[in-house]
Amino acid sequence: MNEKSSDVLIVGSGIVGMATLVTLEKYAIKTSLLSHPKNIKKNSPDPRFYAITPGVKKWLEKNGICNFLSKDLMSPVNKILVYSNKENTSLSFDAYDAGVSELAFIINHDDIEKAFMNRISKISYDEIKIDGAESLNIEMDHVNLMNEKGKKYQFKLIIGADGPNSWVRSQSAIEFKNKTFNQTALVFNIKSSKAHQGCAYQKFMQDGILAFLPIQTHEYSVVFSLNDNILDEYKKLDDASFLMKLKKDLGEMFGDIDLLSKRQYFPLSMKINESLISERVILIGDAAHQVHPLAGQGLNLGLRDVIELDELLSSHQKYHHDLGLKQFLKKYNRNRKTDILSLSYLTNQLSHIFSSQSRIVDFVVNLGLNKINQNHLIKKILIEKAAH
Repeated sequence: MNEKSSDVLIVGSGIVGMATLVTLEKYAIKTSLLSHPKNIKKNSPDPRFYAITPGVKKWLEKNGICNFLSKDLMSPVNKILVYSNKENTSLSFDAYDAGVSELAFIINHDDIEKAFMNRISKISYDEIKIDGAESLNIEMDHVNLMNEKGKKYQFKLIIGADGPNSWVRSQSAIEFKNKTFNQTALVFNIKSSKAHQGCAYQKFMQDGILAFLPIQTHEYSVVFSLNDNILDEYKKLDDASFLMKLKKDLGEMFGDIDLLSKRQYFPLSMKINESLISERVILIGDAAHQVHPLAGQGLNLGLRDVIELDELLSSHQKYHHDLGLKQFLKKYNRNRKTDILSLSYLTNQLSHIFSSQSRIVDFVVNLGLNKINQNHLIKKILIEKAAH
């Protein structure tokens, strides 16, 4: 039986997995990265865009990721307008009023992924590629990973960065709660006759939630969290009919608009783990949590998992020889729980409130948004919370 070992195995070679590799390399921790060869090649560009917070961007700069990102690939957001077609209610957030330079930075999935790939190409690590079935066996002072050919790998810690259907989570028997939003994300890009001037928009409508992320001067990446009861109706529309319906929903705010891409669909759900850790196992990214995209915080939440690991390693050098120790795992679990649970609760409640058909709820929401919009202190606190 062949045996190979490192201090840490990262399962999952996506953005969050690569970010973890960048972090561990700083502390000279011997690391292996496991990826499935079939997932490496892509047939088409990824349509997703992310709203990176200033706090996460600072970490990307500090760790050399932004060295592989030209400025034109990161579009700054200096204003966010949240509004509803119920009673014309609106709430605006302005970077200048909050005393910050930007509220967020919009970047395409493929661009930030490529930047991370270039960054880890400068790092020394072991890459493990496994096609067949494998198993995890957790011992007192190490974890064994076995592939179907009988080859064994040994590690002190396994980090699961392998997405919402995490194999590491299932092998570790970590329980989770799953909630379906009865919504599907409809993703596409548009061009508008009016320049966006760095403003992002979010509109709550009867059919779902529309989010507009500014990219090029006249272009937006759009995520439409569409209620499933009318999903088939939207899928049957050709591009011309869909565009006509979209123009009617938006009115004159964006001027004339045109579709720039195909429409793609992604079912929405929320997963909350009862724990982020097990014996010699840590979960990060989508393996640890999934939230509604209305706040645009999914990738930020995953990268903040990595930032937490970075801060723990920086302040607790005694754990560097064995990251699988219970004390280290418990610190990570405790420190990340509040951020994850609060954001999950917030996005879940907002989704529920704005999809409500109750007139009483409508009245309370409209009153609340107007009150918040008039209170600069509350808005500043909300911005500071969202920008970390």
